[in-house]
Amino acid sequence: MSAVTQNFSESKNQSPKAGATERVKKRMLVVDDSETVLHMICTLLEHHELVEVAGKAQNSLDAIELARELSPDLLLIDAELPEMSGLRTSLVLSQLLPGLRTILMTMDPEKQFLEASAGCGAYAVIYKPKFLQELTTLFAED
Repeated sequence: MSAVTQNFSESKNQSPKAGATERVKKRMLVVDDSETVLHMICTLLEHHELVEVAGKAQNSLDAIELARELSPDLLLIDAELPEMSGLRTSLVLSQLLPGLRTILMTMDPEKQFLEASAGCGAYAVIYKPKFLQELTTLFAED
């Protein structure tokens, strides 16, 4: 696999290709331990109208609590977080909120990581330095 988006979805036929208006209605919880990166990601997502940022968190425990409280459609989470990794958080949330689509951001899109991500309930993995480009591609596939 290249550094391009890896999508694990098996249910591409859920609905017809959505227009930009429908995509804006999707609510996303964004998680990154860097306040600067978190702010940048949220600003870019809102500016490009890819999703509605429903909430943001800087650690996995807050992310789990917010996901349960806000019931977002999507979770965009850094794979490497202190205390509990994004992989582990993805696994926990896939069991708590089966309809939540988790998108992991990583600096290391190696095959072993991609396999682990799929096993943890991730919907997709994107290469963090190109997250905006890869999210746009991922949403165009839905």
